[in-house]
Amino acid sequence: MQAIIFANRDGNELAPLNRYYCPALLPVSNKRVIEYTLEDLAEAGVTRVKLIVSTQVSEIKALVGNGELWGLEVDYFLSREQEDVSKIIPRLTLDKTESILLARGDMLRSPCIKPFMQFSQQMSHSFVIAKLDNQNAGLMMLPAAVAYTEELNWPLSNDDSQCSDSAHKTVTQVLHGDCFMLNSLDEYMQANQAMALTKVIGATPKGRYFSSADEANGFYVGAKTKTGQLRMQNAWGVIGDNTWIDESVNMQQSVIVGKNCLVDAKCSLKNCIILDDSYVGQGLNVSSAIICNNMLLTPENGGAIRLNDDSIIAKNHNLRTSSKVTRLDRLGAFFLLIFGLLLSPALLVASLISANKNTLIKETIKLSNKNYSSRRWALDSLFLSRLLQLHLVVMGQLSLFGRTPFLKSQQQNQQLADSEYGVYGPLQLLPCHIPEEERNLIETEFMQSKRKSNYCKLFKQSFSYSKYLEAQTAAELTKN
Repeated sequence: MQAIIFANRDGNELAPLNRYYCPALLPVSNKRVIEYTLEDLAEAGVTRVKLIVSTQVSEIKALVGNGELWGLEVDYFLSREQEDVSKIIPRLTLDKTESILLARGDMLRSPCIKPFMQFSQQMSHSFVIAKLDNQNAGLMMLPAAVAYTEELNWPLSNDDSQCSDSAHKTVTQVLHGDCFMLNSLDEYMQANQAMALTKVIGATPKGRYFSSADEANGFYVGAKTKTGQLRMQNAWGVIGDNTWIDESVNMQQSVIVGKNCLVDAKCSLKNCIILDDSYVGQGLNVSSAIICNNMLLTPENGGAIRLNDDSIIAKNHNLRTSSKVTRLDRLGAFFLLIFGLLLSPALLVASLISANKNTLIKETIKLSNKNYSSRRWALDSLFLSRLLQLHLVVMGQLSLFGRTPFLKSQQQNQQLADSEYGVYGPLQLLPCHIPEEERNLIETEFMQSKRKSNYCKLFKQSFSYSKYLEAQTAAELTKN
C-alpha cells in the first residue's frame, strides 16, 4: 500500500514559532508531529510513502531518513509552501487505478488511518469524507477522491457542501479520536497538555514514566536527563532527552520540557512549554508561556517577545564540529581569492565602465549574532563580482557553497546553522529578481543535490544569464 503525505504548510498561523519549526517538525511530547503520522501509517500496513516537503527539508530528512525506523520506504518530493494538491499529484506519475492514501502529516491526529483505509476500500466507488473530533481529518483515498483533492489544501475546510454534488457519491465516516489542527499557539499548547495527560486517544508520550505528587498523573522522562525528585512536584508532563533541570526548580501543573534544555536554579515552571535547546535563567518564573530559545511566547493572546539577555532565556548551544567550514572549502576559496586579486586591475576597469556610481557594492551579513561587512565588484557576472567576498570563506565564516546570507528576509525567516550559508549559490549567482516564495524552493533543491556538476553549471549560468535574463521568468529559472 502506498501513501502520499503532505508536510508543506508554511505555519504562518504559528508565527513567530514557524521561524524555528515547520508544523511537521513541531515537538509534541518528545515526538515531532510527523512521527505520529508515520507511526499510524506503519500500524495501518502502509509500506511506501511519498513525502511532500517544502521547508526545513534537511531537518525532516535527518529525522525520517528512509523510513526504516517505522518499516517504511520513504521518498521525498519538493513543493512550494502550501502548494495545491491538484498541482502536485500530476508530477508524481501515479497509477490512476491504484488505491493510494492522501494524508496531511503536519497536523496531530489520534491513530485512525487503518479504519479509514478499511472503510474506504469497502466503499471504493465513493469519496469518503473523514471526520475526526468533528473536524476534517485530512485523509482521503485515490482514485475516488481525484475530483476532491482541493479539500486537502491547507487550511483544511470543514464545509462538506462542496463535496455533496449529485455527480459523485460521497460518504462521511466519523472516526474515533482527537484532532488538533495546530493552527494557533493556543491550540499547540492544548495539544501538548492533552498528550502529557495521555488524553489523546490511542497515543502516548515517549519516555520512561515517573510518578509525581499528583496522584493521577506523572512525568514521561527521556534518556540522559537529570531532574530533582519528581515525586515531590505537584505537576505532570514530559521531559526530553539530555535535559538538566536543577533540583531546586519548582514545577506546578502541566510542564513540558524539550530535549537539550537547561533550567537553572530556583526557577518556577507552571503550565508552560520549554522547547528544544532552550536555556531558562536562574530564578525565572515561567507561567502559561512557551519558551523557544530566546523567544517568550504567550499562547493566550499570541504575543511574542525576543530577549537579548542570555542570563534570562537563550539558546542552549551545542558545539558541533559539523558546523565548521571544511578545509577543502577554505583551500578552494583561497586559490579563487588569489585569482581574484590578480584580476583586480581588470575587474576595477570593468566596474568603472559598467557602474553608474560606485565600483564596489557593500553588503552586510549577520552570523552568530555578529555583523560582517563585505564588498563586491559592480559587475554583471556575479561569479567575478563576489571574488572579493571569498575572504569570508578563508576566515571560516561562510562556506564556499550554500544558501544566501545576503538577503535579510532569508535570514529572518530561517533559523539555520552558519554552515548552511555560502558565498556562492543559486541566489548569489543568478542576477535576477526571484519571487520570495520561490527562493526557498530553489535553494532547498540545490542544497539537497550538492554535486560538482551543479557548481560548474552555476558558474556557467552566472556568466550567461545576464544576456537574456530580462526575458526569462522566475518560473523558468526553477526548471534550471
